[in-house]
Amino acid sequence: MKKTKRLVTLFLAATVLSGCATIDSKPDERKDPLEGFNRTMWDFNYKVVDPYLLKPVATGWKEYVPTPVKSGLTNVANNLDEPASFVNRLLSGEFKKAMTHFNRFWINTVFGIGGLIDVASYSPPLRVENQSRFGDTLGRYGVETGSYVMLPLYGPATPRQDIGNLADTTYPMLSLLGPWSLLKSGVQIIDSRAKALDKDALLEQSQDPYITFREAYFQNLEYRVKDGKVSTPKQDLAQDILNEID
Repeated sequence: MKKTKRLVTLFLAATVLSGCATIDSKPDERKDPLEGFNRTMWDFNYKVVDPYLLKPVATGWKEYVPTPVKSGLTNVANNLDEPASFVNRLLSGEFKKAMTHFNRFWINTVFGIGGLIDVASYSPPLRVENQSRFGDTLGRYGVETGSYVMLPLYGPATPRQDIGNLADTTYPMLSLLGPWSLLKSGVQIIDSRAKALDKDALLEQSQDPYITFREAYFQNLEYRVKDGKVSTPKQDLAQDILNEID
């Protein structure tokens, strides 16, 4: 289940991107040496995994699970990512933001009933920061993404980001979860997909859903590395939505 999280979050980014008037990067010029394989895997993920697995579960989550339950579970799951973001901010030299993640974690854990309630966000200085991954840290130091590959169930991957994902699992609290990490990831997967349900048509109507999705992936990487300070003001990948995805 954890492996599908990348597919879901980038599906959300792609639906947003497909609704924009232009794509700033030039998809025809992007190197994609594995495009034949990638398109086959994209078809499997987009036409089989999503409609027959992810979408039905996400629909049930959105329509039948009470809002307080959804909010509480997603708050707990997201709170467990704060320590990794704290470490990655320190490694990036962003000490103020690192302390924001640190303070959010202990405040929400202690006063928010283990993270069920996002108490910290009631204080403007402690409102939600973009989660920071080790792959983002590598990007800030100029490490290239590497080759793009679309994997079955897992979704899009590049060496930089996915080595970074592995590094993040070694940090507390993620390193302490063990099998429970599947539950955490499951909640985040379902919630992210549910948020994209009303945008499905945008991706379906795009000229080439594969290209749209791929460009969303790379622009999301840029967004994360630059911490939301994208270089094109009219093409910011809907910042409010990207703030919600991992």
